[in-house]
Amino acid sequence: MEQDWCCAIEVNRVKILVINPNSSRSITSGLRESLLPLCSRNVALVYFTGSARAPASIDDETTAVMSAAVCYADIRAHVDWVGPMYDAYLVACFSDHPLTRMLKEGGFDRPIMGIFEAAISHALLVGSRFGIITTGVGWRNRLTDAVRAFLGAGGSDRFLGVEPTGLGVLELHDQEPETVARVKEAAKALAQKGADVIILGCAGMSGMEAIVRDGARAGGAQQIAVVDGAKAAVELLTGLSRQKYFG
Repeated sequence: MEQDWCCAIEVNRVKILVINPNSSRSITSGLRESLLPLCSRNVALVYFTGSARAPASIDDETTAVMSAAVCYADIRAHVDWVGPMYDAYLVACFSDHPLTRMLKEGGFDRPIMGIFEAAISHALLVGSRFGIITTGVGWRNRLTDAVRAFLGAGGSDRFLGVEPTGLGVLELHDQEPETVARVKEAAKALAQKGADVIILGCAGMSGMEAIVRDGARAGGAQQIAVVDGAKAAVELLTGLSRQKYFG
């Protein structure tokens, strides 16, 4: 098993397990690089990558369920072995990923959050209207339904929709010219709709804030906030852990 477990962590730090539920270690590496500035004397991030039995990317409900089952078993075995060493759990997949619910139902009595929930919460606080950039076209309806469910009955006119790039998760990592162009075009489309907040709707988009801002400016945005759900989740989970709601 090649998970990035780490047991030698200072006792007084908030310790968050960042879970990449697919088996692509390049995605974990991108998360690690993006989240490095959030590590400090007070916050430690430990990374977990799904084993080879998990899908390489999460593209639909089937791969989401498959990844959740594999990762839950591995995390359950690890935590049972080392004890409750983590103060919070972050599921780094931009979807209503079943692993989040499975960890809650499994007795992980710590704050647990997915990057989807964190990103929406953050976007509502920093701007007036937001949209989401995602990967394949198939995510448009699934994410739209998930946002409406999160916002409650009737949804909200603050949500301007989902713009797919048509890219696969693994294509994002290398940031080839075609990849950059498609991300910019999606950001431009959301800016033209009036978005002042754009959410990176995939863990593989970590670190692409500058690209999204350039696209949004091309769409006429004067000021644009770009929300990385993984970063938002780390900040929220750190605060929740210190409140000691659990224990």
